[in-house]
Amino acid sequence: MLDNTEACSIWLATHILPHEGHIRTWLRRYGDIEADDIIHEAYVVMAQADYAAVANPRAYFASVCRNLVMQHYRRARVVPVTSLALMQADSVADATPSVERVVHARQEMRFLEKTIARLPARCRDIFMLRRARGLSQKECAAQLNISENVVEKQLARALVFLSNAYSDSDREMTVDEERRPRLAHSRKRQP
Repeated sequence: MLDNTEACSIWLATHILPHEGHIRTWLRRYGDIEADDIIHEAYVVMAQADYAAVANPRAYFASVCRNLVMQHYRRARVVPVTSLALMQADSVADATPSVERVVHARQEMRFLEKTIARLPARCRDIFMLRRARGLSQKECAAQLNISENVVEKQLARALVFLSNAYSDSDREMTVDEERRPRLAHSRKRQP
């Protein structure tokens, strides 16, 4: 069993170290700051923190470094104006997708699963072998004991079916948006 120090070291190596290059690039923009010093201090801070509570390691690493840069400027007697402007305008982007994007992706997956389930059995089997498993046309034909020509035609049929399903769903969304009641704007009557 790992003790806390080893577990923390493993966490830092697997979740923080891969982002170090990006953070170093960001820190190089500040000419009066030693990136190595900030990175070293950040590792010390993160080693003392509760790493199990960190949901987004990259954003956590970036915010620790940003705070250390701000501390450096607070302690400095002279701060370059360009560095202050960079601090205000600059931030390391969070790579985590937004909740809306996650929900949209899940809805897309459910729609695709339902649409694939509606495919005829042979089309569905060929589509899954070719697109999901990545088998070649020849491998699909051999596995299903059919000709390559049948594989090609059934895959084309599946793709047309999926394309039509997506275009129909787009049309339904457009119609629903048009049916949505709109608020009437009040206008002042002209005398």
